[in-house]
Amino acid sequence: MRSFNVPFADVRVLAGIISYQRNKASLYKDVALRILYTFAENKPEYGQVRLLNVQGDEIIRINREQGRLRVVPEKGLQSKAHRGYFKKSQRLGFGEVYVSPLDLNIENKKIEVPYVPVIRFVTPVFNDSGERSGFVVLNFYAAKMLAHFLEITSDVMSNAMLLNNKGFWLVSDDKNVCWAFMFEKDEKKLREKMFGAQYPVIWKLVQQDLSGQVQNRDGLFTWATVNPVFSVSPKIDKGGQAYPPVVVSPYHWVVMQHVTIEKLAAMKKTLFTICAWGWGILSTLTGVTLWSGLLFIQRNRMHREELEVQARQDWLTGLANLPNIFAKLEKACESSKISNIPFYILYIDLDDFKFVNDRYGHESGNIVLRHVASVLRKKVRFTDTVARIGGDEYVILLENMRTSDKAKEIAADILTAFDESPVVLECGSNVYVKASIGIAGWSRDVTGPDDLMKRADVAMYDAKKERKKHNIMQAETSDITV
Repeated sequence: MRSFNVPFADVRVLAGIISYQRNKASLYKDVALRILYTFAENKPEYGQVRLLNVQGDEIIRINREQGRLRVVPEKGLQSKAHRGYFKKSQRLGFGEVYVSPLDLNIENKKIEVPYVPVIRFVTPVFNDSGERSGFVVLNFYAAKMLAHFLEITSDVMSNAMLLNNKGFWLVSDDKNVCWAFMFEKDEKKLREKMFGAQYPVIWKLVQQDLSGQVQNRDGLFTWATVNPVFSVSPKIDKGGQAYPPVVVSPYHWVVMQHVTIEKLAAMKKTLFTICAWGWGILSTLTGVTLWSGLLFIQRNRMHREELEVQARQDWLTGLANLPNIFAKLEKACESSKISNIPFYILYIDLDDFKFVNDRYGHESGNIVLRHVASVLRKKVRFTDTVARIGGDEYVILLENMRTSDKAKEIAADILTAFDESPVVLECGSNVYVKASIGIAGWSRDVTGPDDLMKRADVAMYDAKKERKKHNIMQAETSDITV
């Protein structure tokens, strides 16, 4: 089982990409849908991938239903303004993530049946003015995690229970007590269904000590507290400064076993049984500790490496992603200011890519996107960086390039390669990739990566408008003396 480091990183990277697309794309919703759908295709652990506006209304929702993805039509979108996770996300800043308690999924104000245990990860999307313009929400499937808990405990522990920090049952042999806080609306009756109401002395001890074992007239109680720790990879701002990992423990769970007086009496018939039982309890608690460690304690080297890769790479093509290319552009700008040696970027947008998705399906679209990535890699130098920044848009960083002639030559080679090598889809159809390319070069009047990307973006749209005559356009820049 994995920890929650990856969902933390996933929701933040998605919000960063969508924030950038919101600032530059006129067809924002279409672009955001392509980004979220491609992400959902490659991340089966999420039951829903959503984009909300600042009022809490769903703009996009992608459901995973019986293993298949479904984009919910506009008439099926819902308002989540009344939900606790949305209200608690209102004050989040850039890069901050709200993690909801573990509960059951709700659709149209009704609990989904069969029950779907979820944990929601929410982070805001920002516009150019630094204002929140929406929220990315990932619903993490928790069913496998709970099944793993039962698998570990079932061999030895009878009536193994998992309680939330308020003392409500999440897992128990008695299914009638599980998830009571999701169903009971009467406050008095709800309090009666808490572990603390049935065993007040034990619950008081649980709150005082992280682990322990106590026997009273109700039987033998053994417990251990689990603190889910969510660790996030270092955040790098636009200036390249790295911040330390963010570690958050928003709540705790309690692993509990209750052995009744009757069962204890049966166990005490032989010393061997008592020893075997005691050893089993000890072994299981050790297993639970390992389980919680595997689930919630950051896996140091392995997870750091995984997060570092995810933070730099596009999940579909393996190319650099938007944060990665921005960091490299930042360094390239600083280097050129000192050396006065320019560099160029190619901004590539596929023409009529929506037609491929609509006619052949999103998986065929993904095959095309991976084909494009392969062509781009082959047409650049080893020292150049190829990135997919979202949807069907790519950026190539060509460093230490003194004139635009070579950049134009590479762009022309890319378009020729697209014409000469069609994509063969699984259905047997051939698809020829068409693209528009904008070129922008560094000069003294470039203020930074954002400025350079916007110039290349404008040039690309000029090429798209004039694509019957030209597929490549270069942005105007000041002359550079080298």
